Amino acid sequence: MIIEDNEEKNIDDVSNDEIEALNQELEDCTNQKMRAIADYQNLKRRVDEERKERQRRITSDVISSVLPVLDDIERAISSNNDMQNGEEINVKQEKWLEGIQLIKEKFLNILEEEGIVEIDTKIDFDPSLHEAVGRIDGKENKILEVIQKGFCMDDLIIRPAKVIIGQKKNK
Repeated sequence: MIIEDNEEKNIDDVSNDEIEALNQELEDCTNQKMRAIADYQNLKRRVDEERKERQRRITSDVISSVLPVLDDIERAISSNNDMQNGEEINVKQEKWLEGIQLIKEKFLNILEEEGIVEIDTKIDFDPSLHEAVGRIDGKENKILEVIQKGFCMDDLIIRPAKVIIGQKKNK
């Protein structure tokens, strides 16, 4: 009987050691699984962010390539307005101008739908938003004239506004 008790104790000791080893292995596997899940979620988040940023860049590139068309439309409207000063406007010119204005509005609506907005030029000069292309006498760093409109999408500048700013008169 004494021999049997010793054998049972050895069996219990081995079983406890094996159980402890298996528990440790289970804990290791659980930790590895949790790390793998966290790594996968981080990878998925990074890929989604990269995809969104790539889409923003593509949109920005496309928009910057068609903005000159908007500039041309605005020049056409402006030149027509300049020609009308002092002259009588006929019905054909009026219809033409109306059509061009509708094209411009449609263009601006498409930009707005894509989240693209015009850069504010009613504020003081900000080098991160505006590009100074000239200076004339006037209030220091005040935007006095807009040469070309600028556009941005969220925090991405598609095209800075080209402006003429004021500078103090040199005495």
